[in-house]
Amino acid sequence: MSAEWINIQIMECEDVVGRAVTVFRQSDGTHQRYVLGNGRKVEANADGTFVIPESATELRVMGI
Repeated sequence: MSAEWINIQIMECEDVVGRAVTVFRQSDGTHQRYVLGNGRKVEANADGTFVIPESATELRVMGI
């Protein structure tokens, strides 16, 4: 059985060169995760930024 992920927060972010990127906080009722619009996982940092693991691209939140 696959989990059904529900968007619980949508954050507009930008990378270091100013490109806009949307990050979704999702929950399956038990776990939470952060993903891009294409489903690619991102990691949340303690300072409120995000990192795309494969590219080490840092994303900063512009708006919620």
